Amino acid sequence: MSQSVDWTIRLLVAALCGALIGFERSKLRKSAGIRTHMVVAVASALIMLVSKYGFYDILATTNIDLDPSRIAAQIVSGISFIGAGTILVRRSQISGLTTAAGVWATAAIGMSVGAGMYMTSVIATLLIVLVQKYFHDDSLINSLMRSVRLRLHIEIEPSQADLDGLKNFFAEQGITDTSFNLLAINDKMIVLESDALVDHRFDTNQFLLRLKERPGVLMVQVSNMKE
Repeated sequence: MSQSVDWTIRLLVAALCGALIGFERSKLRKSAGIRTHMVVAVASALIMLVSKYGFYDILATTNIDLDPSRIAAQIVSGISFIGAGTILVRRSQISGLTTAAGVWATAAIGMSVGAGMYMTSVIATLLIVLVQKYFHDDSLINSLMRSVRLRLHIEIEPSQADLDGLKNFFAEQGITDTSFNLLAINDKMIVLESDALVDHRFDTNQFLLRLKERPGVLMVQVSNMKE
């Protein structure tokens, strides 16, 4: 097999690995999907190839010594800019960390493929996909911990706002692991966001009905938290 064919295969394998990781992210409608992960993987593999094989002609020259790892080392720091772009901070809530970590890991897999470590790269890809798919707060990890983390969006009339009473209500319903964040406040309403950890058998519908019946509660929305 000629070197050109070998290098082409490495780029194709890197693209496939990146696509697998990106496919899982795109199903969750994340900002970095299949295209982003494929480009990161292929580019990382290409830079690794250049780092390893791109200076044969110069190295053949007398009295010239180069470190082949210097170019590849820049991938690790350079990918940070892309990863940072996938992280969103809304007040005290942070989202996109898993996607950012996935982009960073995709770059590492691309480097591994570029170095010719096919089996290691494939295993790493499968591990990352499995972790991202099954270790959300509402999937495998919850079945092991027998708990579910809920995110509540609550709108309350300012004249009847009672945070202590709301905390006591949560405790009466068996929710002790919870936190409240103030999202907005005006003359018409106070908007709160609460993260609550509940048992997997918790009756969410019944809880919402009771919460909506509390004086001053205008609206309640609930969703399972995902990374």
